[in-house]
Amino acid sequence: MSGDDMVFGEIRFREPAKKKRPDRDARFACVACQCPSPDDLPIFLDLGPADLIERHALSDTSVELGGVLLGKECVDPATGRPFVWITQALPAKHYANTQASFTYTHDSWEEITRERDRLHPDLDVVGWYHTHPNFGIFLSHHDLFIHQNFFSQPLQTAYVVDPIQGTRGFFQWSDGKMVQVGGFHLCAERSGRVALSRLVDQLENLPGSPDGGVGASLSPRLEAELIKMLNRPAPPLEGPGDRLALAALLGFLGTLLLVLTAAAGYWLVRVDARLAEQAEAIASLGREVDESAAGRKVAVDMLLEKVGGETPELFVERYEKLARTRDEARRQLAAQASVNEALGVRVKDLATLSGSLQSELEAARKSLTTYEADAKEAPRLRERVAVLEQAADEHLREIREQRAILATADGKKAAETHDVLARYRLLSYAGALSSLLLALTAVFFYYRGLSEPSPLSHEADSRRNS
Repeated sequence: MSGDDMVFGEIRFREPAKKKRPDRDARFACVACQCPSPDDLPIFLDLGPADLIERHALSDTSVELGGVLLGKECVDPATGRPFVWITQALPAKHYANTQASFTYTHDSWEEITRERDRLHPDLDVVGWYHTHPNFGIFLSHHDLFIHQNFFSQPLQTAYVVDPIQGTRGFFQWSDGKMVQVGGFHLCAERSGRVALSRLVDQLENLPGSPDGGVGASLSPRLEAELIKMLNRPAPPLEGPGDRLALAALLGFLGTLLLVLTAAAGYWLVRVDARLAEQAEAIASLGREVDESAAGRKVAVDMLLEKVGGETPELFVERYEKLARTRDEARRQLAAQASVNEALGVRVKDLATLSGSLQSELEAARKSLTTYEADAKEAPRLRERVAVLEQAADEHLREIREQRAILATADGKKAAETHDVLARYRLLSYAGALSSLLLALTAVFFYYRGLSEPSPLSHEADSRRNS
């Protein structure tokens, strides 16, 4: 899709659901279309939406068509690999398209949202599809813009169908880019295996069963061709090529004339409505002017009666002077209002500053109270410091005197005697501790001997027992 534009509403996306893959479920039949790669995102397209998309693509191959894909974004609980299961498709009904562009409108997206909520409220938007009539399978720059902005979920896909060339392909997100997958899977219930195989053969242009078999139906391409054949006018008896070209030209001109007539009618209706509104507005304005003119006339007459013999020229001059005075007063009032507004802003700033200064003043007062208490305590502390300094001086003086005494011969002898006495004291403490331990040991063995009977007593007891 090239040169297209899309406007979407809000979309709600759900977390991937844990579900078994259809190709591993015995209730479903699955057939690979094209060549799916093991590294591709597994995409499963049900028979119903696949047939609907093909018929929608073949319904008009002169312009691009499109819609949205509904289904589930799933995770296989057996392998943990994600896959996409497309079970429904909703074609866009309100759109603007050309041969090389397809535009979703706001009405189109609202219609799709209503249809999904009404018919399939349990399904998610898992991607979108559109056609490239005779352009091939690719994503244009605008297609990429649409997908990146409106289908940016990791498992959302894009499906492109070329109904003229008979090609189609899915695109998936891979490393932040949109790449085409090698193939996808068509699936249906077991009872629809024949129709499923036939649709795969038609999509891949393979020869199918000639007799059709049970459940046979027309292929989407054959059905589209039959519809075109039935809607085609009967061939003329003479000049078929010229008559067909003339009919096509006349049809085109008739369509163009019809469109122009509808546009002109719509424009005339709008112009008529605007003219009616303007006429009503003019009439209302006329009534207001008439009412105001009558009031002004009465006011002027009353003023002329009050001024007495003044001429109308003097009255007009004085009225203009008063008007100029009034205008000047209004300008001064506006200037004063501006000044008042500036003063109001300044007052608010000053109030804020005053509040901050008040807080600082309270903190300063608390600090001042603490400093005053410290100042009252300072004399007593000074006296205490003086007493401590005096005691320290006395101790220092005594130490110096003692050091002087120790420096003499008697002092040295006294120090040696003190050391000897200290060693004797330690020895006496050690002897006392040893004596105590020996006494405790003797007491321990004494009481142990009393508690244990002697061997002789054992023999005496045995003899008495015998």
